[in-house]
Amino acid sequence: MKGMIRELAYRAGDGIVVSLLWSREDDRLTVAVFDSHADEGFELTAEPTNALDVFYHPFAYAAFQGISLSTLEAARCADADALAA
Repeated sequence: MKGMIRELAYRAGDGIVVSLLWSREDDRLTVAVFDSHADEGFELTAEPTNALDVFYHPFAYAAFQGISLSTLEAARCADADALAA
């Protein structure tokens, strides 16, 4: 079943990798996030209408869905530091 999952978009920075994935089998979109510094990650289901928004703002969508990880806290701190600069 080679090629059942296709990576549509990828970005990485500061140890965080974000991928937008499409499952050919069930036509489902998923955004996968992995933080290599914290050695943890999460996945979010996306709709065709918001897939790129979820891809570019996964921590906001994760927080909205109640996902609580240390990476969310790190992202909030990084956002606060960026706004303060």
